[in-house]
Amino acid sequence: MHVVVNAVSAHQGGIVTYTKNLVRYLPPGEAHATVFVPQDFPGIPETKAAILRRTDAGGFGVARRTLWEQLVWPTIVRRERANVLFSSANYGVLTTRTPQVLLVQGEISFNPIYRRYIVPRLTLAERQAFALRRRLVALSAYASDVVVFPSRTSMESVLDDHPSLEGRSVVNYLAANDQFSATQPSRAWCEDGKLKMLYVSIYYPHKDPLTLQRAIGHLRRIGIPAEARISMDPSDFQGWSTGPAELSAMIVAEQTGPVTMGRIHHTEVRNAMASHDILVSPSIAETFGFPLVEAMGLGLPLVIADTAIHREICGDAALYFAPGSSHELAERVREVNADPELRARCASRGKARVKERFTWEQHMSVLVDCFKKVSR
Repeated sequence: MHVVVNAVSAHQGGIVTYTKNLVRYLPPGEAHATVFVPQDFPGIPETKAAILRRTDAGGFGVARRTLWEQLVWPTIVRRERANVLFSSANYGVLTTRTPQVLLVQGEISFNPIYRRYIVPRLTLAERQAFALRRRLVALSAYASDVVVFPSRTSMESVLDDHPSLEGRSVVNYLAANDQFSATQPSRAWCEDGKLKMLYVSIYYPHKDPLTLQRAIGHLRRIGIPAEARISMDPSDFQGWSTGPAELSAMIVAEQTGPVTMGRIHHTEVRNAMASHDILVSPSIAETFGFPLVEAMGLGLPLVIADTAIHREICGDAALYFAPGSSHELAERVREVNADPELRARCASRGKARVKERFTWEQHMSVLVDCFKKVSR
């Protein structure tokens, strides 16, 4: 069974992580995949089950790439004689004779919290782009034989608007790499006299880094020497209308709460987690959350916003705070800092949760079953 994979948008973030693991873990003998990626995709070993094809289409602007995917890409798929087309990044071919499996893994435009709290803050152009993305995802789903979601929360947010998609929708959790596992943490708690927190994310309006920034200030005022690393680059904030004001507020707040910003290369995420005490996620909307699973695998305590997706992924392995509340975030961090037994319970539960639910072998097994189903 030959599967052609569209991963031409895999430049950064979760789609890069996913594509790398698709190549690594696709079981040989079950399927053979030709994976189309952008020119700047990281060099990774090919396998018996998957090979890479690089294309300039990954560098096209949104409008040009959309036209390419709908007009040129179907011809490439037919030329490859694919039994299955796997569209791995939210959008699929709207008219194709090849059976299509669609993965909606990073599109939050259906998320009710995002729609209620973030969309009203956006400019008219950003709201129009938001509506267009929602429409394209829905059309792509209706054009697909199977639609795969990385969580039940993300699937239900789409089915609320499009209940007729239920019969073709599947939940298939993503996973953490083998490197995100450890029998013991590599860093002793606050070993250098500092409580070090890490937030792994790219900036979007729903990511809410300012809540973490303010929480650092609260902690330091009560005598806890906290600091944070946020893997957002200041240039990220310029791409959104909400960004400049949020970045300015963070710069002002830095006087009371030291925060270091800057991109963390995907190959260094594991080391970054291992050199911090707590993983924090104040994000109010996600579809999955790779860093959460990766941190659980390492036994890192998590303090995260109390949202449906965070509860689904982390369960009782994390501490939760009201979204947007820097005071509650600081209080949960204070509790973790003061209670070694609590930290140990979180670590144990997180590791067990990853082994039980979030492995690439499980994900690939479900995915291959989807391929077989539509190819028949």
